[in-house]
This record gives sequence, C-alpha cells and structure tokens, in this order.
Amino acid sequence: MKKAATLVSIIALSTALIACGSKEVSWKTQETQRALAIENSEFNARAFRMKNNRFASWNIMGRGDSTIGPECANGDGWASVDLVNPKTGGKQPLKCSTASANIGCLLKRDFAERNYSQEEGQCNTNLPVPMPKIAK
Repeated sequence: MKKAATLVSIIALSTALIACGSKEVSWKTQETQRALAIENSEFNARAFRMKNNRFASWNIMGRGDSTIGPECANGDGWASVDLVNPKTGGKQPLKCSTASANIGCLLKRDFAERNYSQEEGQCNTNLPVPMPKIAK
C-alpha cells in the first residue's frame, strides 16, 4: 500500500513537472525584447527630459532591462537610464518603463518610494511578448 502511494506521488509530480515545461525563448526573441526595452525606455527618458527643463540639454545613457533572458522574455519592465550633464559629467539616475509611455520615467529616488520598485528584478509576466514599440 505504501509503495503504491509513493508511486502515485512520483507519477503526479512527474506529470506536474512535464506540464510546466520549459518556457525558454530563443536568442532572437531575447534580442528583440532587449532592443525594444532600450528603445522604449529611451523614448520615455526623452519625454521626461522635455517635461523637466533643467535636463533639456542633458544626454541620455540607457542600459536596458537586465532581467530579460531565456526564461523571462518580458523582463521586469524597468530600465536604468542616466541623464548626463554634458558640461560637468554629472548624472541624474532614472528608472524608465520599458513597456508604458503612460508610466514613463521616474527619478530613481522617487521610484524607490513607489510600488513599482517591487517589480524590479522580478520577471513580470504581465508584460507582452513581443513588447510593443511605444515610440511614436
């Protein structure tokens, strides 16, 4: 009886693991998602810069979404972007959405105070694959 229960448990576990399967995406899909994440976050950074006159002449240095990978084509939905003062080299760090123009960018310190910060570093399966291009 004990052996039968163990066997049933093993079969159930095996079935569950097979059902989960690997949801890894191809290198091409990852690269497409990375490119769109950079493009979208830089679009949001340009919009942020336009709304904040003190940064009007600052350069944009984007780094993309580092959580995009074979098991997470969505990424976490956030990219680190720096606005760089061309005269002094000083930087203003931003966190920019990779998928939403409506969310846009936040100063890194403001981002840390919002619920959005809980998404950082976690695969956000609510994001679409392929990611939409938000630049107009």
